[in-house]
Amino acid sequence: MAGPRSPEVVAVAVSVVLVVLLLGGCGSAPPESRQSAPSMSRPAEPVAEKKPAYATGVVTGLTPITVMKVESGPKSVELMPDGRRLFINDLYGHKNFIFDVDSYQQLMSIQLPDEPVEADFSPDGRVAWVSLYNSSKVLVVDTVAGAVVGEVATGSIPKEVAVSPDGKWVYVANWNSNTVTVIDSATRTAVKEIAVPATPRGICFSPAGDFAYVCIMGGSTLSEVDVGAGHVISRQIPCGSNPRHVVPSADGSVLYVSNNSPGTVTLIDRKLGAVQYVIKVGSQARTIVLSGDQAYLFVCNYGDNTVGCVDLTSHKQVFTIPATMPIGITLSERGDRLFLANYAPPQVTVYQVVR
Repeated sequence: MAGPRSPEVVAVAVSVVLVVLLLGGCGSAPPESRQSAPSMSRPAEPVAEKKPAYATGVVTGLTPITVMKVESGPKSVELMPDGRRLFINDLYGHKNFIFDVDSYQQLMSIQLPDEPVEADFSPDGRVAWVSLYNSSKVLVVDTVAGAVVGEVATGSIPKEVAVSPDGKWVYVANWNSNTVTVIDSATRTAVKEIAVPATPRGICFSPAGDFAYVCIMGGSTLSEVDVGAGHVISRQIPCGSNPRHVVPSADGSVLYVSNNSPGTVTLIDRKLGAVQYVIKVGSQARTIVLSGDQAYLFVCNYGDNTVGCVDLTSHKQVFTIPATMPIGITLSERGDRLFLANYAPPQVTVYQVVR
């Protein structure tokens, strides 16, 4: 919003209005048909789309709204960068689906050659990078044309995909070859394979994009990768056993890690590389999502068939709801709706976040 106008600007504005009124009374064309004086007009500017304010307040429940049917088995669901579309990886149906986030209607279906696992996006959302479980590659998907426009070879059984905040780098965790593939997004070529400990799964970048963090699901650490130093591992950070998914806080100070076997969520001080809290959730904690107000975290408790809500002030799971085979999860841009990928029945369930 513009600041208060100076007295000089106000005076000029008043003078122009008086002149227009006087001319109108002398039989000239009505004021509505006139162009504003050049000194008072502003050139047309593109209007920046404002992000909606995050929902706040105490979360007391999740109320089902509707379901979005998917053909086979949705592995993951992601909110796209525009905040208006959902991107679904249908693992068993070998397809990507794009849905409207408000109408819940399917916008497009994209046929793929293999089983899609995870995806991440260019900052403008035009390109989706999609990992294929059996093909040792990621696909480049044009989300406007609804077509596969390229592919890049990776290691064996690529899982999580993460795009750096500036869109320059794409990291792919290769589950079976114990590597992370580094892709230059501009040239769409792999430029490095980073050797990591056994069974890498989740990946995230710090908000500044200077470091990346890889869940070593076969162990109990996060591999920290220094992006600017040439994609090299800078340290191993203890995070509890069997880490599967990792997300950063908005300011990058905390890393939230889901631990599959112990059924916990671990909070890591990123600077110190030290555990802050360990929160007991449900069996086989899988995908997690952080609320926009940074006050809550939602977790897929796959083994319990529940979704859990974690209060990040009390550091407790405050409630769960039943959910059949919950595997992927995301929130609307404002955070007032939650989208849950269920393996069976094959659907994405939409919930109202009750505050």
